[in-house]
Amino acid sequence: MTALQSNSSSAAKMAKQVNIEEMLALFESIREAFPHLTMRLERHHPHVKLNMDVPRQPGVLFEVNLNLQGDELHLSAGSFWLEWFPCTKPDVVATFREAVHGVLSGSFRIVEHLRGTRAIKAQLQKPAKNGWQTVGIWSTLYLPFGPKSTRVLKNVRDSEAV
Repeated sequence: MTALQSNSSSAAKMAKQVNIEEMLALFESIREAFPHLTMRLERHHPHVKLNMDVPRQPGVLFEVNLNLQGDELHLSAGSFWLEWFPCTKPDVVATFREAVHGVLSGSFRIVEHLRGTRAIKAQLQKPAKNGWQTVGIWSTLYLPFGPKSTRVLKNVRDSEAV
């Protein structure tokens, strides 16, 4: 067996070890933590193992998507997209849960860096002692044309909702 086959075989074993019921319980616990929000959970999505959409609504200023792909938990919101893996590790699941709760509650923010109207980078940030700490970064290739700007996406906290 070559090293490549060994790595592929290990990846396949890890993906098989994902406990779908535990991941479903994670998604359900997120939904239960925000009972005032509409969330559509799909267990039999055609492209991913689990999918949960949180549409724009009072308190949620941008669409949020959570999904499970293999052993990866994905969060996308605005132009930000990041995966946490392997989801078989409790600390990975805890970090993902914290990020999702932060985004949905409005305690975390997303800073989008734009060239013209196109996002080229997005940072997920959480409050820190002296401002904000970056939790994760998404970026894409871009041509250095167009004016630079930034946009902050942050949901309204429950206490701020009118």
